[in-house]
Amino acid sequence: MVIAVSEDGLENLFFNLSSESRLDILCAVSGEGLRMNEIAKRVNITATEASRQIQRLSDDSLIQKHIDGSYELSNFGQLVLHFMPMFGFFVKNKAYFLDHDVWAIPNEFVSRLGELAEGVMVEELAEIVNRIESMMGSAEEYVHVITDQVMNVHSRVMDEQTSKGVKFRSIAHVKLVNPQAKKYQGDVETRFLHSIPGLLVVTEKEGLFALVSGDGKLSHSGFYGSDAMLLGWVNDMFDYYWERADKRPK
Repeated sequence: MVIAVSEDGLENLFFNLSSESRLDILCAVSGEGLRMNEIAKRVNITATEASRQIQRLSDDSLIQKHIDGSYELSNFGQLVLHFMPMFGFFVKNKAYFLDHDVWAIPNEFVSRLGELAEGVMVEELAEIVNRIESMMGSAEEYVHVITDQVMNVHSRVMDEQTSKGVKFRSIAHVKLVNPQAKKYQGDVETRFLHSIPGLLVVTEKEGLFALVSGDGKLSHSGFYGSDAMLLGWVNDMFDYYWERADKRPK
């Protein structure tokens, strides 16, 4: 991908966002209009420094001045600030994204990765297994799974939950088609893929997703959460692959 950078383009924007005090000013005026002296007090800088930083942000159209002398985010500034948490999420989890293949998932979901920002990192195999067990056990409506592993370790809770009417859907790797696989009491609707994008488990309450590692193997570390943004991302991811998975292994 080639990004065209004009003399007055991205480099100016990144320069303005590289300053802690300028970022603090953007956040300060994101919720209300503030005068210059109020901004200086809010972000704990001198009036002179506030004036200098406000001028830079105004020149780049990130903030705007009203007739009453107050400053607030421009529409462009609101857009930029909206995407800042996503970059913060990337930086916070840089080691994870260096070791995992984010491009194994569709671009439309890469563009929405910031929706996982409120999730917590789950890093150990035992923690992943226990988390999945807990998620399945607390589900009241449905459990949706994408995996390349046989889920026999969760057979007890799956039996209990399907007998209570919890609906299970599973997208499995075609390699899991074998007569030794555990059969569950209830109906587990299964479809198949030749390539698994990651480990995914989602219920009406919680979601978990782990990318494949750089060597192409399913990772045992990923992001878990119950907030609406993360749940929306994980549910959409499952639906995307469910529509494209084979009803019978080929």
